[in-house]
Amino acid sequence: MKNSLTGQDIGGYKIGPLLGVGGMGEVYQATDTDGKPVAIKFLRNDFIGDTGAQARFVREIRIMEALKHENIMPIMGHGIVNGETLYYTMRLINGMSLTTMMKRQRFTPRSAWIILEQLFRALEYGHSQSVVHRDIKPDNVFIERHEKLHVFLGDFGLGKRSGIDNTLTEADAAIGTPHYMSPEAIMGERPDPRADIYSVSVLAYELYLGQLPFNEQFAHSTAIAHVTKPVPKPTALNPDFPPALEAVLLKGLEKKATNRQQDMGELITGYLNAYDTLTEEQLDTVYRPVE
Repeated sequence: MKNSLTGQDIGGYKIGPLLGVGGMGEVYQATDTDGKPVAIKFLRNDFIGDTGAQARFVREIRIMEALKHENIMPIMGHGIVNGETLYYTMRLINGMSLTTMMKRQRFTPRSAWIILEQLFRALEYGHSQSVVHRDIKPDNVFIERHEKLHVFLGDFGLGKRSGIDNTLTEADAAIGTPHYMSPEAIMGERPDPRADIYSVSVLAYELYLGQLPFNEQFAHSTAIAHVTKPVPKPTALNPDFPPALEAVLLKGLEKKATNRQQDMGELITGYLNAYDTLTEEQLDTVYRPVE
């Protein structure tokens, strides 16, 4: 298979421009036989023949096929090219990744909640189906803007079925994005919904404050910080940050999983209770670290 698939006809799809490259896959824009635009994800060329990568890609397809929720990226079909390269098709999102959105705007507690609540609901549903995502980060969150913002969680390439898919290989154990990984994931422990709670709390911290809790020069230093260093308190960065919101945020970032919210329901309730205490002014304030 060519290094670039743009311009090729594969499985009834006319392959268009490359949209993005991930850990194992490449995502292209494409059109189907009816001219309808779709997104199509291929296992990258350098993973052809890698049985572990192929197994993870197949697992991702199976997980995404099984999950039916308005805030989880819907999979439309899948196939194989020349007996060696796997792919699946998804809805083409008419919008942007959360990464792009975060570069373009600052968030208030009110605007952050529009995204977080939908992301929390997607994870709550996934966990109810025994699926742990394990790679929560802005790159895997997609936003469509219609009358209101609609959030999609995608890329279950590291997803595991908790309690069902508990075979953990060395390659599987500590993979993810260090800036958003839980301490136990960094240490190579088995997937657990509370690891997703930590990761989505890192994302929430970034939305509220415009910076990550840990962002060291090197990836391994960032990983070590998640395991060993205390999370900088939002009120230490900005004394005006709402204490009730800080409390629920920091609870989700506890080093020990047993000290965090134990499920997404508890996390959602904690945030709703915190938001009930905020004034209109607090809801609409951008909280950035004070120099």
